[in-house]
Amino acid sequence: MVLFAYVLTHMLNHSLGLASLQAMDEWRWILSWQFPGGWMVVLAAALTHSAHALWSLYDRRVMRMPSWQVMQLLLGLSIPFLLVEHVLGTRAVSELYGVNPNYALVQLTYWRLAPHLGVLQSVVMIVSWVHGCMGLHFWLRLRPWYRAVAPGLFTLAVLVPTLALLGFVVSGRALLVETEDSAVISLIIANARVPGPQTAAFVSETGLMFRYGFAALIVLTLVARIVRNLFSSRFGTFTLTYADGPVVTLLPGASILEMSRAYAVPHASVCGGRGRCSTCRVSVGAGREHLPPPSSTERKVLTRIGAADDVRLACQVRPRHSLVVRTLMPPASTPELALQPSTHLEGQEREVVILFADLRGFTTLAESRLPYDVVFILNRYFEAVGQAVEGNNGHIDKFIGDGVMALFGTEDDPARAAADALAAAGAIATRIARLNVELEHDLPTPLRVAIGVHSGTVILGEMGYGTARSFTAIGDPVNTTARLEQIAKDNNVELVVSREVEAHAGIDLGDHPLQFVPVRGRRAALEIRLIPKADGLREKVPQ
Repeated sequence: MVLFAYVLTHMLNHSLGLASLQAMDEWRWILSWQFPGGWMVVLAAALTHSAHALWSLYDRRVMRMPSWQVMQLLLGLSIPFLLVEHVLGTRAVSELYGVNPNYALVQLTYWRLAPHLGVLQSVVMIVSWVHGCMGLHFWLRLRPWYRAVAPGLFTLAVLVPTLALLGFVVSGRALLVETEDSAVISLIIANARVPGPQTAAFVSETGLMFRYGFAALIVLTLVARIVRNLFSSRFGTFTLTYADGPVVTLLPGASILEMSRAYAVPHASVCGGRGRCSTCRVSVGAGREHLPPPSSTERKVLTRIGAADDVRLACQVRPRHSLVVRTLMPPASTPELALQPSTHLEGQEREVVILFADLRGFTTLAESRLPYDVVFILNRYFEAVGQAVEGNNGHIDKFIGDGVMALFGTEDDPARAAADALAAAGAIATRIARLNVELEHDLPTPLRVAIGVHSGTVILGEMGYGTARSFTAIGDPVNTTARLEQIAKDNNVELVVSREVEAHAGIDLGDHPLQFVPVRGRRAALEIRLIPKADGLREKVPQ
């Protein structure tokens, strides 16, 4: 963050070149961190960041990684090589030789004395900015609010370097005109207190030594990885078994996620294996007793998603014994799935209340209407049902043709869920009646709805494939509710409620006789209430 803040303010300083060189120099003290201690803060952050990058390179057991991580790593490692001459030419000579590296001297160097350095400075400015923006993007995209502000941040990410380059070019071209007279060049060098050619020699020689030194550190890091792996051969007898995939030999010290990458096993990881999200989570079977307890970082994420005891983050677990695991997230997971509750993706059994609503006779109505009219009427109908469901703590599960499936109680107790579902059924009937009044000139006959409400234990979870995934419920109660909605149609009533829902809600629907009806797929008959009009039901439901 310190380095990104420095690059940001430095580029804003460059953008002032659109005004003048004088404006760049006036703001240089604050925007280029010339104030006391500013350079030490930047240097400490740069050393820490570089050391962390080298350690991360060493700590990797597998070099296979997503393409965005490869690009970010290469850009980051290239920055010291590209930036060293600029740092030495502005900061080091200022401290050692008392040079005043104002923007007039800098632009004179980049545009007349050594144009190749100007090109290099422009390149490193863009590389540093892209590297920093990538880091911020892959960190912040896990935040719920990021999607809303991402377009604005992207605009700034393009605008800032564009203005900086324009300021660099405009001020440089202006300086070229001013320095056509050699006397002006001498004056700029004198004002900057440049002692002589020894500063250029110092920058060149020291820069070359730094590049050799940093390259040697990278090579030593890679050699250290090889040596470490050679001395860890004792791990080769252990295996990692994927419940729905291959059995592979454990690589020394590798995490489960790194094992997946090494053997090309599809495995989600939105944050790139940094323990910031939960998309790499796995269910650990045989061998779980040999694993160390989760670290504070891993525990924080597992607690946030409410993970079960057998769930671990694959990027944080480095097994030392044979292990059996099952991946829990689709390989193409998105940031939106990263911090969803664990049970939503792994599945859970829960007693819920299901509501099915369907338009009666709409197929016949649709055959006589233009496609635009059909879509318009359906959208108004879906809006009415959706508002009624969500206004009573329900969750729209899916739209099927002109039918709607809704769930109640995914977070609440069955009693509250039953009351909410009955209130929603009454609200649907009321809203359909209002809709009929609004569309009386567009409809040959009023819209009529059939609703079925039932409760039972279902399996809840995130199901589907690719982008066509949704939180839904499956089980016999879902099929039974669909049958109740059909019974409502067959008996020409608006609502059919099972006795279980009535009991959970704690209300008396005795004015509607209790009936026993056979339901296809069930051995025993089901006790139900046939309710001709559902719009008056809300008054009976406890709030």
